[in-house]
Amino acid sequence: MHFLLPAFVAFIATTSAFPTYKHVVREKRDRLPAKWAKRAKMDARAVLPVRVSLKQRNLERAHEYLDEVSNPASSKYGKHWSVKEITKTFAPSDESSKAVLQWLSEHGFVNIRTSGALHTLEFEASVAEIERLLKTEYYVYEHSESGKGYVACEEYSVPAHITEHINIITPTLHFDVKPHMKKRDVPNHVPNGESDAASTPTSNGSNDMQGCVDRITPDCLRALYNIPKATSKPSPDNSFGIVEYSPNTYNEADLDAFFANYTPAAVGQRPIFKSINSGSIDVDNPTDFDNNIESNLDLQFGMDLVYPQKVTLYQVGATNNDASDADFIKTKVVSTSWGQNENDISAAYAEMMCNEYMKLGLQGVSVLFSTADHGVAGNTDNCTDDGQFQPDFPATCPYVTAIGATQIDRSTTNLTAALAAGDQPEVAIYQTIRSGGGFSNLFALPSYQQAAVSSWFSNSPPPYGADRFNDTGKARAVPDLSVNGANYQVVMGGVATSIYGTSASTPVFAAMVVMVNEARLAAGKPSLGFLNPAVYKYAGKFVRDVVEGSNPGCGTDGFEAVEGWDPVTGLGTPDFGKMMEVFKDL
Repeated sequence: MHFLLPAFVAFIATTSAFPTYKHVVREKRDRLPAKWAKRAKMDARAVLPVRVSLKQRNLERAHEYLDEVSNPASSKYGKHWSVKEITKTFAPSDESSKAVLQWLSEHGFVNIRTSGALHTLEFEASVAEIERLLKTEYYVYEHSESGKGYVACEEYSVPAHITEHINIITPTLHFDVKPHMKKRDVPNHVPNGESDAASTPTSNGSNDMQGCVDRITPDCLRALYNIPKATSKPSPDNSFGIVEYSPNTYNEADLDAFFANYTPAAVGQRPIFKSINSGSIDVDNPTDFDNNIESNLDLQFGMDLVYPQKVTLYQVGATNNDASDADFIKTKVVSTSWGQNENDISAAYAEMMCNEYMKLGLQGVSVLFSTADHGVAGNTDNCTDDGQFQPDFPATCPYVTAIGATQIDRSTTNLTAALAAGDQPEVAIYQTIRSGGGFSNLFALPSYQQAAVSSWFSNSPPPYGADRFNDTGKARAVPDLSVNGANYQVVMGGVATSIYGTSASTPVFAAMVVMVNEARLAAGKPSLGFLNPAVYKYAGKFVRDVVEGSNPGCGTDGFEAVEGWDPVTGLGTPDFGKMMEVFKDL
């Protein structure tokens, strides 16, 4: 949709002095995000894509609406909303739309578009024009590790009468999304395609599972979590999406080599490619670890576990850092292994994005995010100047399911026997990475989590206070669940490489949700949608508690894994067979 204001208004706006309003600071950054540095001033002639997010109606009832369709105790459980219903319910008021459009027209911006959700106005402006509009200055900021540049400012202002009608404006002080980092375990490189029966474990009972202690394969995951092979005839209504951000892309040859090792029938299969904001596949650098490993990991394991179910790859190019970044999700389950420190973003931005994940939940979409790989030090292993722990966003959003990481205890001498006995052979991950976990500084404790978190504070209070984390007992806590995240055998540049991370855990649990949805759809039931109310309600029926390990960071030992929920591994790890029994009939 376009808003094209009358020509005489445009003429007045561009030929007369700009109106004089009292401006107020809308957002301000007190410090730069970790590992970013200010560089050159932006050329005033450069053109920026500007987005203005309008205040939406009825968001104060968001938790109520989502709980109605996600809580198994509700009579409306599973009665998900249509996109049309969501758009109508949360659309900005006419007053907000008119006020902001009038303000923009007074500055000469008249050819303005709006997104399908009606809450985002879009137009283009030169740096000089947007600096004048927002009373700010734009610079290029550079990330010290990736070398990537990003255009931003450190504060911006709007007229006082406009501030009540908008959420945020971009691009302003919201920096680009950054990936969770993976690390290689160099001694475990194995030439791809070679048979290695002695060290490639299987779950068919003919081979000792002990090899899974050192090398995780799809069959190891099936054995650990009681996951069967997926149905050979998936429902056309079922769907699974994985989000990646350019320049990180998968390599087709590596995908086929992985399938050749573990699921030969899948060789030649490719994800359904959906380009978002000019996202593309890089075919020129197949051995570039930093730019290929995340996508290779997610797609190799995610696709293998659900094969022959199709998987959609949402390849995102230029990120816009606003609410429309969630609009492209059309699958019933979506896994994302990317994020950034909650402390590095503004509260307005985090709240706006979180509300978009809420809307996906209303539609029946299960949204999963990893919790980062540096324990309580968050995404960048870089704590705040005053030593505060770094929770990771979007994992801290109460409308997503946050996944941490475990590993098989290396002291386990007979994994096969432990699994047969129903024991928990896993501990909080301690090799190479640490499971992200902690408490949000922005989001309140959701009702579905209150009993679990209150019990933790009562029974296992940590040796830290408000100087380290949000210890009020009233904050959203992560993770919700955990899955193995160590020693994944990912084919990278033609060799099998051991990879670690909560971003390995996340697509695996997402694959389990896809398989539960398959059973539900076959029975004429809706997809699970937002998982957390049911997960916490029925955890005792399908979750194995993790009671050993910790997630150190920020010069501390972090939190400890204890009986019940904890901010290291959440509720624990799933037993898929039991999970299926619980969730298929809800």
